[in-house]
Amino acid sequence: MAEQTKLPQAGPTRPLGSPDIPQLYLPGPKASGKVTYTPYLYGSAGIQFADKRRGVDEERKVQVLLPLEPSTKTVDWEQARPSEFTQEQLLKEAPQAGDYQPLPAAAAKTLTFTRWAKQFDRWLSRTQRVTLMSKADPPEPAEVRPKRGGVNVNLVAIVWEAKSE
Repeated sequence: MAEQTKLPQAGPTRPLGSPDIPQLYLPGPKASGKVTYTPYLYGSAGIQFADKRRGVDEERKVQVLLPLEPSTKTVDWEQARPSEFTQEQLLKEAPQAGDYQPLPAAAAKTLTFTRWAKQFDRWLSRTQRVTLMSKADPPEPAEVRPKRGGVNVNLVAIVWEAKSE
């Protein structure tokens, strides 16, 4: 008889962490059948780009999701994928009953979570750009980085996504 690989389950209740660490839910269509909630790290920020010389004054909103595996101790924001959900769309309560995958122990520690939020801020400052094309012939791209203090992290939270089994 072949052994089935099953994701570890934490159980029918959401794993508890520090009350200082927000835990929310992604909205979506009601899943059919048995539901399992999978944890992600969610980051939301507003970024201001400004360069008077080049005539740039732009604001960008960024929302990303980063999978959290049970063994996660450190995070790599480079692995984050864009999220269509703004922080206002996130739900405070589970949309339906289900089981939960385990939350990494590191994600339940305020000190670690605070470090992850700071890394999110630095990652955005380092990676976000506005690309402009010069009027030269041929045009050459020029990049504008976020202005100093231009990254405003709005929310870093654990979010749970419902998946049908």
